[in-house]
Amino acid sequence: MKTLAAIALGIVASVLLVRHHRVDVRLVAEDPSAPLKRIAIHYAPNADRVALGVWKQLFAVLPASVEVEVEVGQASDFDRLIRELAGTPNLGRLHPVVVGAPITTWSRDRYAALDDGSILAPPLVEAADRAGDARSPAAISRALYHQEPRVAGFAFEGGDLAATPHFVFADANLARRNLARGNDVDRGTIEQELRHRLSQELIWLGDKPGDVPQHHIMMYMMPLDDTTVAVGDVRAGVKLLAHEPAGESLELDDVEVQAARFDRAAQLLAAKGFHVVRVPALVLDGGGSFVTYTNALFDRTAPPSGGAASRGEAPLGDRHGARRVVYLPTYGLPALDRAAEELYANLGFDVHPIDVSAIYQLDGSLGCLVNVLARG
Repeated sequence: MKTLAAIALGIVASVLLVRHHRVDVRLVAEDPSAPLKRIAIHYAPNADRVALGVWKQLFAVLPASVEVEVEVGQASDFDRLIRELAGTPNLGRLHPVVVGAPITTWSRDRYAALDDGSILAPPLVEAADRAGDARSPAAISRALYHQEPRVAGFAFEGGDLAATPHFVFADANLARRNLARGNDVDRGTIEQELRHRLSQELIWLGDKPGDVPQHHIMMYMMPLDDTTVAVGDVRAGVKLLAHEPAGESLELDDVEVQAARFDRAAQLLAAKGFHVVRVPALVLDGGGSFVTYTNALFDRTAPPSGGAASRGEAPLGDRHGARRVVYLPTYGLPALDRAAEELYANLGFDVHPIDVSAIYQLDGSLGCLVNVLARG
């Protein structure tokens, strides 16, 4: 009987430990629920032609208080970036993290940040063409937190997950990723681990491949807060493209197939009780490159001195007087870009357009280039 009692007490203690763990650890939010505090980027000199312009635009408008960790293949790469950014304000907030091997420019893919000051990494897979990228989570975890990253039991890329303070979003693409790699991991296993690791409520979209757009989740949706989600709208995008001379050279993927996937995501989110706003989107031929206005970077700032809050007025869209900010990718498609800018402005956001037209046809956008490490 004493043995059974000891076992029972051990089980209760384990349950309490898991509950305590779930309460304390969250995925760092993508929505503008708190100001940006620290971000990470990858700087790869061989991507200067397509990515350097993005960094120049972003760092020119990013608040000086935001620290920037710059992962580089070797120390001289960081020196080169600083030279290339000459004249950009606040370069002292950029800090090098040397990976020790060549990397790509896509920092968001490599890992997810947790709000307890740790990194969640996928199992290490040394791909010959992205060996440095595989070392990225350990490099930044050691540099910032003086510890090894936590390793998930399933394969993922950072873009497979999105979060608000109370919700974490994942979809059928995450299960498909593990199936494609031959992992003995299914949706149920992934959901169980996410619920164990994170205190946020899990929102899962899609039961099988093709139910929702087949890309990273933020390429087609973005939670704007705990109640509102922006979802791309391919039909709206195509309608605007018809009046867009700059888009004549774009070859689109099957419009009806892609539109149905975006619509399905919107329907699933609405059925779960979220208010869904639609923003124009396009999917280019091959299905990897999106014109997307959800794959953005979000911030929150205090109102300027003498602004609306000091007069006792809350700015549009924020009853607390703070300002929500979006660093919005734009694509050199004025009709679509303008529609997206107006949508966010009408939702109460300060909009900072960031031209990604040189890089987006490599299958990513602004949110793929920036990994949010901390808010607050």
